[in-house]
Amino acid sequence: MALVSVLIPAYNARQTIAETLRTVQQQTYGDLEIIVVDDGSTDDTADIVSQFGRQDSRILLIRQSNAGVAIARNTALASSKGSLIAPLDADDLWHPSKIDRQVANLRKAPVDVGLDYCWFVDIDADSIITRCYASRFEGDISHPLVLGNFIGNSSVPLIRRALLEQIGGWDPRLRAADAQGCEDWLLYLQIAERARAVLSPAFLVGYRQLPQAMSRNVRQMTRSYELTMSYARTSRPAVPQALFAQSRRDFDIYISGMRHATGGATAIHQTLAAMARGSQKGRPRFSSLSDMARRLLRRPRRGRDLDASASRHGRPFGVVDPDVHCPICDPSE
Repeated sequence: MALVSVLIPAYNARQTIAETLRTVQQQTYGDLEIIVVDDGSTDDTADIVSQFGRQDSRILLIRQSNAGVAIARNTALASSKGSLIAPLDADDLWHPSKIDRQVANLRKAPVDVGLDYCWFVDIDADSIITRCYASRFEGDISHPLVLGNFIGNSSVPLIRRALLEQIGGWDPRLRAADAQGCEDWLLYLQIAERARAVLSPAFLVGYRQLPQAMSRNVRQMTRSYELTMSYARTSRPAVPQALFAQSRRDFDIYISGMRHATGGATAIHQTLAAMARGSQKGRPRFSSLSDMARRLLRRPRRGRDLDASASRHGRPFGVVDPDVHCPICDPSE
């Protein structure tokens, strides 16, 4: 059985770190080491992790001055021993079978496969599901990754250690450029240059969306996106420029959804700009318009408003069947 190293960077995570650690402890795959790097927290994150560590010898706490998420993950990587690496953010959740499924999938995959990813759902502060995300890309994922980070977040993949070491881990230069936010996307682009990917088709990750999250900082995220795409253009000159143009249009739609939470007029301006860039023979791309409609019109609903057999929306992450598809977010199923 391969040792899997779980890498958790944590900064002022006192509200979520206990729930996150419990979902790791509940994994059906037992051969784990759990490394939490407290990245200069000013709250009692480290004390909470220490309490868990006293009861579970698999948990190791490392404390460092605040250096950003990339360096925190690299600190954890340097202290780990597993042949497979499972990053996890300090506010996200895993289904108990997450690592088990991904290890089994990588075990049967060809040797040129370096990453397994699964599907994920957005969750709110109360761990209630608000949206589902399912992609089906496998093999050479370079072109799909230019269009968007369909892997979604750092808590999704299981990665071969040798591949991460070859790349040098997560790149801290985005933080140095005041452009945090796309560290994971950049890493996946680097992985795609060297290896193929496989999919574990189940909703195994709860990705928490909070107003104060780094990914909600529009200015930082835009700068981070631009630097990440600059890297992609340089490293993959054969990628058609049309893919980069489409990527920018879709990113603007994503940003418009973020802005909508704080100001509708700004969101509309951003969306119209994206539509103008996306027009082809005077017609905007339908996929962008439909995604815009879903983002601006859908609201999370609680479990009593929906047939439990039809949707996972409005239900706690911990009680849903990860193999059931959502007719709201994936109506083709």
